[in-house]
Amino acid sequence: MKQIAIKTFAVALILLHLEQSMAVEFEKLGSAVAAGLKTTKAFKANTNVKGEDTTVFYSKDGAGKANRYAVVQKGIYKPNCTHTWVVALNTAAKVEDIRVVEMSCTHAHPTKNASFLSQFKGKGPAAVRELASSITVVAKATGTSELTRDAVVKSIQAVQNLSGKL
Repeated sequence: MKQIAIKTFAVALILLHLEQSMAVEFEKLGSAVAAGLKTTKAFKANTNVKGEDTTVFYSKDGAGKANRYAVVQKGIYKPNCTHTWVVALNTAAKVEDIRVVEMSCTHAHPTKNASFLSQFKGKGPAAVRELASSITVVAKATGTSELTRDAVVKSIQAVQNLSGKL
């Protein structure tokens, strides 16, 4: 009887680990960037935000100046729940769209819904301080809700860093 319980526990542990280690890809990264920029012709820049290198893709207008940005953000809810977003912003560093590329933990999936993500649209530099207290978190996905907020804040800051330089 004890041996059966140990084997059952071991199998359950393995299945739990497999579920958490397999990220669900909702959209290909390249497609998310193209959708955020509204073009497949993208340019790439890097900037440092809060001590981390941040990749920023951008499109250009007819005069050759950056006119839209798509910032790739990654986050980990410890110990091993990975998240990847593409945050699309305009030249005023205001959020126009957030595309969820992948999440590895199923409890986080409700945060990919438009009803959650829409609260970030239109937020820009003036809203950075209030974002910590103004977002509505998703029950059982509080950590992911906060990671999404942090991704938005870092994206706004990344575009501000590059403003006028591209």
